[in-house]
Amino acid sequence: MRQVQMRIYENSPIFVQNLLTNAEGYRKHKNRCGPTYFKHLKNLEKRDYANKEKLEAHQNRELQQLVRYAAEHSHFYKELYKGIDLSSIQTVNDLKKLPIVTKDLVRKNCEQLYTIPESEAVVTMTSGTSGVPLKFLNTKENFQKRNAHLDYFKLQHGVISLEMKRASFSPNKFIPPNQKADVFWRDNTAAKQRLYSTYFCHSDTARLFAANLNSYKPASIDGLPSAIYEVARWINRTGFKLSFRPIAVFPTSETLYPHYRDEIERAFNCPVRNQYSSSEGAPFITECTHGRLHYHLDTGVIEDGPDGTMLITSFYTYGTPLIRYEIGDSVRMGNPNETCPCGSALPIVEQIQGRTNEYVLSKSGRRYSFTHLSTTNPRLVAHVRKMQYIQRRPGEVHALIEADSGKESLAVAVMKEKLDYLFGDDMDVSIDVVPRITSQENGKFRLIINEMV
Repeated sequence: MRQVQMRIYENSPIFVQNLLTNAEGYRKHKNRCGPTYFKHLKNLEKRDYANKEKLEAHQNRELQQLVRYAAEHSHFYKELYKGIDLSSIQTVNDLKKLPIVTKDLVRKNCEQLYTIPESEAVVTMTSGTSGVPLKFLNTKENFQKRNAHLDYFKLQHGVISLEMKRASFSPNKFIPPNQKADVFWRDNTAAKQRLYSTYFCHSDTARLFAANLNSYKPASIDGLPSAIYEVARWINRTGFKLSFRPIAVFPTSETLYPHYRDEIERAFNCPVRNQYSSSEGAPFITECTHGRLHYHLDTGVIEDGPDGTMLITSFYTYGTPLIRYEIGDSVRMGNPNETCPCGSALPIVEQIQGRTNEYVLSKSGRRYSFTHLSTTNPRLVAHVRKMQYIQRRPGEVHALIEADSGKESLAVAVMKEKLDYLFGDDMDVSIDVVPRITSQENGKFRLIINEMV
């Protein structure tokens, strides 16, 4: 049925595609913004985020409830927790009594993990680094609570969801591959949203996206930062004048590299406010008005796991409970005694480090992360449009770069200078100029592809 619908959509005129996009938007709107959404949003607005003791007490209550629910309703957890006194799980510190749940365990036991039938669920998919998709079943109540929490985060920066226009750079495939018109966006009026296709957003088309944004004038921009960066870089390079100023840009689903933030903030003359969650349902980490990242204790638990990975326990995943789940991402926590000028008592996160395999390994065994490899200087920005690093063997890295026509040799020289300074003799480097660096199958861009991990 889905394939038939897609064929009808792809063979319809663009104005009909907009009507169909609106219809799909209204359908999703019911799942996203029902009574639970509005009730939870009001509760969040009343919650005392300045009181650490209250936040920790709330977290412990949510944890006790989740563990009991999982053991009673999930066949997987019934078996996993056999012989464990679950009444002893009273606080976050007690979580160490429970076993770690790996992605491989989830992949092999998905059907036993679920607590609800798929017919009653909101389904989300994630492919992860393995490329093998995982299906997560969400209760409608949890799905609405997560969306309320996301919109509460935006509200802290002055963006009122469902009342203000937003531009979303989406990896969903809503532009037919055989389309000839340069119209790479569709409207979802139910959410006051214009969807921009990240598959068609690159250096050659950035001008079209910039011009359309300028006519649409959204109050906020969200979505994949790699695509928003392409538009921002074109704006900065050409001096294109925008006739609007968004309240903020909210990147999602990809690592926000430092040079992305610099270009986007300069182009749109507004702050970039970062966030971390996941399609699995990880606890929220969001950026406050003072530019600090905060871990939301009321959405779950983050623990330090093996090899620097996070273990996450999520309070919004009752359909597919995740308790001490090794998600494959990592963060660097801040000083637990530090307070933020924003007034929040939520713990400070120094850095969202993303996937633990986002590094290259030198001959001496040193790891160079995205922080080292994405940092740019004015000369590099001027000559290299985009870059990607691929490693297949320790001590060797292959760099792909996009360069403006006629500046290929200069771009290679500038890139070589950067990498020679960074690695010295500790890495053998090869550099190739390519017409375009493509994203992954799921539409996301990765700066580092580590094929050794």
